[in-house]
Amino acid sequence: MQLKYVTILIALGLEEVKEEEHMIFFRQLFVKVIKLNNWFLLFATLTLVFASSYFIYYLEPDTFASPFEGLWWTMTTVTTVGYGDISPTTVGGKLFAMFLYIVGIGLMTIFIGKAIDFLSIRKRLKEEGKLTITTEEHIILINWTKKASITLDEILHTFDDVRIVIIDEKIEKTPLIHEQVEFVHGNPANRDVLLKANLLKSKSVMVFASEDGVATSQADGQTLLIATTLESIGEEYSQNIYTICEVLESTHIPAFKHAAVEEFITANDTAAHLAARSILFNGSSEIIRQLTSHRGYDLYSIGKKAEWDTYEHARTELASQGAILLSNRNDLSIINQLKDSIPQGAKLFIICDEDAYANLLHQGVPAS
Repeated sequence: MQLKYVTILIALGLEEVKEEEHMIFFRQLFVKVIKLNNWFLLFATLTLVFASSYFIYYLEPDTFASPFEGLWWTMTTVTTVGYGDISPTTVGGKLFAMFLYIVGIGLMTIFIGKAIDFLSIRKRLKEEGKLTITTEEHIILINWTKKASITLDEILHTFDDVRIVIIDEKIEKTPLIHEQVEFVHGNPANRDVLLKANLLKSKSVMVFASEDGVATSQADGQTLLIATTLESIGEEYSQNIYTICEVLESTHIPAFKHAAVEEFITANDTAAHLAARSILFNGSSEIIRQLTSHRGYDLYSIGKKAEWDTYEHARTELASQGAILLSNRNDLSIINQLKDSIPQGAKLFIICDEDAYANLLHQGVPAS
């Protein structure tokens, strides 16, 4: 009797061992499937879906009028939607459907999970500035500072189609999640980081002075190093990179000119001169403030309209449309050259509101 119980216990133990071995087998199989190469998994999933579509059509041509009907049934099956509007009726078709329940649904679940993981990883890498930028005709802002933040806000409020790329090595993630803004993490004086931001396809680059509490000479030195790197990349690829630098001390400007920097923003000197003008001519600072904000009248640039022969002609037509002609690029002296012809490639700066600017573009005045 005791021997009988021992035999039963051994048999039960063997059954448990077998079940455990089966569980281990299926667990290992599932792990191996998850670790499959993404391209192989995609190929396997597509092969299963299309092969199943034709196979069920072959098994039951009366039920499935075309391979497309088979594709419809296969997709609703492997995605567990199961509309039930069409289903196998033969034994062979039902057996194949059971096979698809087990293999197809599992494979599709893993495929969808992989796709979600890929998108999540890409989103994280994008926020951390680790992806190569493919955007073109974008503006690059180098060094994330308070002034850079204000500049970015102004651009986003003024233009709906301008793309901006921020480069900074101090922040770990993009400072702003916005469809027009991208981020590259790294040292902006490193050529690889600049090329990663698609520098050669950019419209212009703005370098902001460091706000790390260093001396102005050291901050300008860091900005100059970045500007020199930008110029060296431009020379290497025989391409002009339009560079604007924030310079803290105006005495350092000759060094920036030597580095072929196109424009300079001397914030400290500008503030001092503006304060003096405001004291002498009350209200002048408010005019400048309005022209440097996105509210009301603003500063815009346009190209030469084909019909305009002279600056006088352009000024008269612009005035009739509610715009004031200010300069050709940085040349304000055109006010004394109204009879002169407007050169081809002119970049005319005007003052007007957003509606007047939009109306000028609508009438064929080229944007610049």
